[in-house]
Amino acid sequence: MKISIITVCLNSENTIISTLNSVLSQTYQNIEHIIVDGGSTDRTIKIIKDYNHKEKKFISVNNSGIYDSMNKGIKAATGDIITILNSDDIYQNVNTLSETMDKIKKNPNYSIYLGDVVYFKNSSYYEIYRYYSSKNFNKWQMKIGLMPPHPSSFIRKKIYEEHGLYRSDFKIASDFEIFLRYIFKKNLKFYKLNKTIVRMRMGGISGRNLKSYIISTKEILQSFKINNISTNLLLILLRLPPKLLQYIWFSKKDLNNNFKLFDLKFGKEYLQNAFKIVKGPKNIPYEKNFILSGLNLAFLGYYFKEVITQHQDLYHWPDGIFAKTVFDNISKVPGRDIIDQMILPKFIKKIYIYGNLSRFNESYLTEKFKLPIIHKQLPYGNIKKIKSYIKSELDENTLVFLTLPTPKQEQIAFEIAKINKHYKVICIGASISIASGEEKRVPKLIENFEFLWRLRTDPFRRILRMFESMIFFISGKYFKKKLKKINIYSIE
Repeated sequence: MKISIITVCLNSENTIISTLNSVLSQTYQNIEHIIVDGGSTDRTIKIIKDYNHKEKKFISVNNSGIYDSMNKGIKAATGDIITILNSDDIYQNVNTLSETMDKIKKNPNYSIYLGDVVYFKNSSYYEIYRYYSSKNFNKWQMKIGLMPPHPSSFIRKKIYEEHGLYRSDFKIASDFEIFLRYIFKKNLKFYKLNKTIVRMRMGGISGRNLKSYIISTKEILQSFKINNISTNLLLILLRLPPKLLQYIWFSKKDLNNNFKLFDLKFGKEYLQNAFKIVKGPKNIPYEKNFILSGLNLAFLGYYFKEVITQHQDLYHWPDGIFAKTVFDNISKVPGRDIIDQMILPKFIKKIYIYGNLSRFNESYLTEKFKLPIIHKQLPYGNIKKIKSYIKSELDENTLVFLTLPTPKQEQIAFEIAKINKHYKVICIGASISIASGEEKRVPKLIENFEFLWRLRTDPFRRILRMFESMIFFISGKYFKKKLKKINIYSIE
């Protein structure tokens, strides 16, 4: 049974890559993805054209409203089941469609299948602000302006063909009108999936502001009128209290329990403002070029200050409590654990160390990895001077550790990537010394605040650096709101 996913977009370059990767990562195979663009002037169309889904259809329509675009997608669809996935939304996990289609196949006597929607803000996928469920939906609720969640609905194509498409003259509430027509007027049977289908970004057109609410109220009233169903404004306004409960009546822990972010299979070259999170050593992408750096206070501070820039092959592990300000549902992975738990693939034949390395640590690495260790000492000084010591000498069988402080190690990593065709670089800082036992490990009680433990040695320099990082972090996160512009991806 084929499912047609319809995605309508307009200038969606900052979000549509997430949507496309969410579809690409689905385990269900019989998918047709129809993308209807309303005349984008940013990179959206280029992204869509590069999108490598095996059954992709691209439709370009200028000056077309969202519902007219949906209708064009439906007309082009060849699937048995049709669903809408907005260009800034993602599926709950990689098995969402396979599990949904199993339920549809087991319950074939229904026209419409209804799921649940979770709302998040910006790119904090785990930070839930609203839970919109179809679990308690009943047909009579449409009389007070309530409807099931449209983004998590699945409708048989023959229903659109037999009972009509979306009203293109509506701006906001055409989804309400079509449910009113299908469920209330035509009395079509619906099945509750009791399953979260979609994670939806807050700020959609229907709930944007008071003006949107007024327009949607007018269109809901008009929906009743054109379908010859009686209601009144007072009844429609009764929809507000149940909607408000959607913001408080849910368990974030339960809703996040089976959420798993997709793998990044497409479009990383477009991700200028993206953090790709590697949850542990087993997820390091050894098979390709990469730069791996700890996501901690120092990195975030210097990134917000733009001392560190973005790179298409940059990945992070969550190295500290400040990583949770970016990606809520992760646990700290100390750099020493990266070293301790690291199992290198067999094609890695040698290890380069750029920066400081004691003989004790060199012996530790040799014993652990059973590989040649080539140490390249770098001078003290400004970054321009240090860069002059970096050469084009790496091959695809070489792993590099950088043992410098942030931000210098990231800047050096970018220089390595610039002049080498092959590069596998880990910005490990002082973690080798801790993993080897040369330096004392941080006590368990304060392991999330390892930067405080480090103040025991070279306190003046470290305090100055920590203070500087904190100022940059506070300025970037709270005043310049730079975190809101960053997309977050978990690499499983």
